[in-house]
Amino acid sequence: MTRPAPGAISSPMRRSILKAGLLGALAAAASLPAAAAGLETFRGKARPVVVFAPAPDAPQAMDQLKRLRADREGLESRDMPVFVVGRKRVTTLAGGSAPATLDASSLREAYGVGDDAFAVVLVGKDGGEKLRSSEPLGVGRLFEVVDEMPMRRREMR
Repeated sequence: MTRPAPGAISSPMRRSILKAGLLGALAAAASLPAAAAGLETFRGKARPVVVFAPAPDAPQAMDQLKRLRADREGLESRDMPVFVVGRKRVTTLAGGSAPATLDASSLREAYGVGDDAFAVVLVGKDGGEKLRSSEPLGVGRLFEVVDEMPMRRREMR
């Protein structure tokens, strides 16, 4: 039986190292849309809710924004800024200008949402997509997903 050379990596250890590298690569890939879309400034600080609206008066968009406005306090306590992505510009839930780093076409491209589509995307503090829907979501559902996140659980302690 041959022994490995001093300092050599055993097969089980090599598999562990490869697995850790793969998990790290997957985590990085999960946050690529956020980085590509200008949301990286929120990483570690906030959980953006991105509402893609084909038009400001689109029924689904109006419904979603009404639901979100109903619990601004809950959104704030969970660090959940809301951005509304129109065809050409990005605004906040209150209708104000979004940070200059957010560009409508970049967000649509990064998250694969066409100009004529409605979608809601929840992005975690790690930059990864946590929830997506093509139908309006209740704030309870959004809060449920956020409140189950390990980082949020630590925040609530």
